[in-house]
Amino acid sequence: MSCTVFRHLAIEGAKPPPAEAQVRAIEDELGADLPASFRHYLDAANGGYLEYLIDVPPAAGRASGGLGEPGEIQALSFCSLFSADGGGSETFLTEMRSDRELTGLPPGVLPFARDGGGSVVHLDLRAAGKGRVVAFVQGRPAWAGGRRESALIELTPSFDDCVDRLRLDIDAALDHLQYDAGTLDDVAAIEQRLDIGLPAWRGDSSLMRAVESARARMGGRTGPVVDDAWSGDPS
Repeated sequence: MSCTVFRHLAIEGAKPPPAEAQVRAIEDELGADLPASFRHYLDAANGGYLEYLIDVPPAAGRASGGLGEPGEIQALSFCSLFSADGGGSETFLTEMRSDRELTGLPPGVLPFARDGGGSVVHLDLRAAGKGRVVAFVQGRPAWAGGRRESALIELTPSFDDCVDRLRLDIDAALDHLQYDAGTLDDVAAIEQRLDIGLPAWRGDSSLMRAVESARARMGGRTGPVVDDAWSGDPS
């Protein structure tokens, strides 16, 4: 699958840039103008999927009224990007309205991506927020690891800084090469994402071995790999 490029980000499944009317509808619902940097991002990433990580800093300690485990840093992937389409899940309008009803999300705060669960990242365009990026990180039970309580945590002071801090999820790339790639075209697509997000990846021996192993497994084939046990005459 080809991907859309925004700076060092390789975004899968992005839709065409939003129409001006869609942007105005978001701003009307938000009660604030979108900054130019975010509008440039929307031109490339009007929805889509992004396998990048960002380090979530520790929450404030309980003594100061915060939630979570003091001193704990967690890398999360806010992989599902919201779109400017009018309705449905993971669209700006729907997510704003839902969060206002369920969590009391204030005007001027825009949810724009989520992880595979209930953690959501927001752009805080209130006067007090000054364009910072804030994540609501959903807590997990002690046996599952990670934060034990939900927390609202400032990630970065600006959207541009948030983009700068995103890094390619190398473990996900390795998993795709080992388990998901079924054709040489699949391997080439993964290499393309690595070229965009991690230009020096060929100096990483684990990634090179994984690519070479995947290519050897394909045996030079560009079509789907067929399991011989299910091919040929069924008799």
